[in-house]
Amino acid sequence: MLNIMLIVASIGCSSLSQYWQKRAALLFAAQPNLSTLEKLLSKPLLLGIIFLGLGAIFWLGVLSQWDVSVAYPLLSSNFVIMLLISKFAFNETVTPRQWCGVGLIVLGVAFLGGVEQFL
Repeated sequence: MLNIMLIVASIGCSSLSQYWQKRAALLFAAQPNLSTLEKLLSKPLLLGIIFLGLGAIFWLGVLSQWDVSVAYPLLSSNFVIMLLISKFAFNETVTPRQWCGVGLIVLGVAFLGGVEQFL
């Protein structure tokens, strides 16, 4: 059970990091006159960095428990999560081609990571 919690925490933190990095990019685009210090100390950038660090720490825990050949394909679940976030949090257009790609990623994760890992 700890193994699954570690991979879920790693994927979750990695996805949250990407979310906050996008928020930081949007903030910087909307306020181009921010100083470098204001950018570095902005809430979105700081949260992006914090979640990136937490994701790395959880990933080390994953690697200490799992074979990398099993764990790394599961990490690509981030692509699925970020596609959903891009659509629902950032109102980006997601094309059928992107949905097909995500479907293939899910199949690949199930195939390479092994569904039996969760049973």
